[in-house]
Amino acid sequence: MKKISYKKIIYSFIGITLIAIIVLIYLGRVDPVLKTTQTELHFGEKEARQLLTLKNIGEKKWRYLSYVKTLYYEVDITRGGEWISIPLRSGTCERHEEKQITVTVNRDMLSEGINQGEILVKSNGGNKTIRIVAIGIKEEKILRILNPSDNAALTIDEQITIQWSATPNISNYADIFLLKNGFVVENIARSYHYRNDTRSNGRFTWTPKSPLRPGEEKYAIKIVDISDREVFGLVSSLRIVSPLTKLFLKNITTAHQKPSTIQFVFSLRDQDDHAVLIDPANFDMNNLKIWENDKKIDYLESNPYLYRQDDFCLQVMLVLDFSASIKMYRNGVETMVVGANSLIDHLKDTHQIGIVEFHRPDAAPSIIQPFTTHKQKAREEILNFSQKNIYSDFSICWDAVYHGLKQFPEEPDPKTFRTLVFISDGFDNSSLRQPEDLISLANKRDVHIYSIGLGKVRKDEILENISGKTGGTYIRAEDIRVFLERFKQIIIDLGGQYKTSYITPKKPEDGIFTTKSEISYKGITGVPSLEDKVDPYHIFGKTNQGILSFDVSPLGDEENAEVFVWCEHVPRYINKFRFHLKTDKPYTITLVPENNGGICEEWNIIKEADGWYLLSSPNPNDLSYDLKFGRSGIICKINLEEIKEEQTEISFLLDNTVYHLGQAFYGREYPETDRNKIWQETIIISRQRKP
Repeated sequence: MKKISYKKIIYSFIGITLIAIIVLIYLGRVDPVLKTTQTELHFGEKEARQLLTLKNIGEKKWRYLSYVKTLYYEVDITRGGEWISIPLRSGTCERHEEKQITVTVNRDMLSEGINQGEILVKSNGGNKTIRIVAIGIKEEKILRILNPSDNAALTIDEQITIQWSATPNISNYADIFLLKNGFVVENIARSYHYRNDTRSNGRFTWTPKSPLRPGEEKYAIKIVDISDREVFGLVSSLRIVSPLTKLFLKNITTAHQKPSTIQFVFSLRDQDDHAVLIDPANFDMNNLKIWENDKKIDYLESNPYLYRQDDFCLQVMLVLDFSASIKMYRNGVETMVVGANSLIDHLKDTHQIGIVEFHRPDAAPSIIQPFTTHKQKAREEILNFSQKNIYSDFSICWDAVYHGLKQFPEEPDPKTFRTLVFISDGFDNSSLRQPEDLISLANKRDVHIYSIGLGKVRKDEILENISGKTGGTYIRAEDIRVFLERFKQIIIDLGGQYKTSYITPKKPEDGIFTTKSEISYKGITGVPSLEDKVDPYHIFGKTNQGILSFDVSPLGDEENAEVFVWCEHVPRYINKFRFHLKTDKPYTITLVPENNGGICEEWNIIKEADGWYLLSSPNPNDLSYDLKFGRSGIICKINLEEIKEEQTEISFLLDNTVYHLGQAFYGREYPETDRNKIWQETIIISRQRKP
């Protein structure tokens, strides 16, 4: 009998099993199945990008010995290829895996109305057709000139950058013309290629030249799209002015204060007594020269600064005339409101606006809006009052101006410029107060009065005298048609306020010394120079001690308050502030842009676990990021909400332990800290309701 080979049996069994498994696996292969989660992508009127989701939903036959094949797919655009794009058009998808395909619509290529397209997803698991729908909106063609603005002054032989914006649906070429009385007097540029894409703004540098002449004639700049001459931008009422030939320093006041700070506040005016607005690009420290006892100071050590109006606080009281003399003009009240809103639009975040109105003698002038930094609230109050049905009669202009002057604090503030703007025809036979009273109170409270003489002014010299003796300007508006133009000149003149500041090394034992500063601009030295005799005994202080203060405008009926934290003096090597607020009111802390007077715009704010805030420079290890020695400006803004009380008190705590070289910060009135080097100040927010 033949012996049975167990090895052969085992090998045979294994072979048969493997064959069976291979057969089962082959039989268990499952084809993939394509599924799309969307059958239509609707982009509407605005969307430009959506995701199409693909999925392989093939299912196994058995738990172990089967599998789903890989899904291979390709995406084709079968309709709408001129406005539909798909960056990635092929790929793979395993069982239950999701893949997202980006579908983008070029809205600039859409036809007006409903645009329909299709994409086809082809795969080894079936095909799917996806409908694409987008609504094309016919965009208006707009070309808008950004600079210069209406009523701007163009100086002969001085470059100006003409800037404009244009919608994507117009060409990238334009013609630029200078017009007078609607006729072309100069082809500034022809077929100028101002952009290589459809989004960039246009810029062209132009220098007005002779034979253009200064005078009252008005010019316009017109920019025309060369592909559609009906599309253009226009700025009008442009004045050609002479180059700066004289520079006058006016309204000079001294504001020296501790610690060892020499300050002058003044206005800059040109030969026509209009404000000179210094362009920072054309001004550096070579334009400011300072001497002490006829010897130049060390500019590196004393760090002199020139502050423009945007760098410090401005309070504007606007006195609006709703008397019969304004209503007699067609659209007189409406035009006055437009002028008021234009002034408000030019104010910075830190600037405060207040509104007083008058309309008849037997009704006392009233406050429409107390001083506030809430500009929109002021606009609303002006609009609401202008729409009231009131009885208007004789003017009580002088009483209204006096009432406006009384709203300013009694004590001057070196970081605040105060001004009052009013309109009058120079005739007032109903007021108790007289022009002499206005001049006296304005000078006591350091308020500059700007006035517009409207219409047939009875006595120009009265209005000129009021403005001249208080450091403001007087401008004549012949009628309501030119009122806005004259009002804009007042707004420009308000911007011509400046302050110089530097730290003197003089000590009390040095005795009285003479300080002298000269300002020059565009090659013209201003007159007179800034001169004063200073006794250092009265202003000497430790320059490593910083000074903080708070600018809070009174609340009206609103429940939100803005508190600006000012640093009036910065010691050396300051790269952080650590502070805390004690209040149950919701609040946020934000940084103020540099063009609004902020000095920490690029710094970082971190709220720590214990409720303290750490405000630090971008790189505390780099001295170049430290605040400049002797600088002043706004550290941050505190926005408080839900204030319903008549008066709210908030405790502000500053941690001086973060400074290690003897620096510390205090208030000007209370220069002391507790044993933990914490300086605490109470911020009071009061409500001033309208009568």
